[in-house]
Amino acid sequence: MFSSATSPTHEGMCNISISKAYTQNVLGKNIGYYVEFKNNASRSVDALKWKATFYDNFNEQKGVRDGSWSSGNFISPIAPKSTAIDLESNWVNDATKVRITITKVHFTDGMTCD
Repeated sequence: MFSSATSPTHEGMCNISISKAYTQNVLGKNIGYYVEFKNNASRSVDALKWKATFYDNFNEQKGVRDGSWSSGNFISPIAPKSTAIDLESNWVNDATKVRITITKVHFTDGMTCD
């Protein structure tokens, strides 16, 4: 019997979505992941927090890590209708897929959504 496994779906929040996310593997080992955020809101975002849940090719969960992104001196806030890419390093054995769930959003006007 065969079954088809689909990739985990990402979960955005407060009009911030995940355009794509994928693990970074070197010599068969997961060393981190890339995630691209899209700001669909009408105001700029200067900080995000999320959970990254890792899976293998059987869609069995292999681990969970916290992630965060903040603008600063060299990194501009995510303007409306713009994207930002972040790279997080992790070591999660046997992980080949990542699912991102945004848990908190901070806007440049001081408002927080969680």
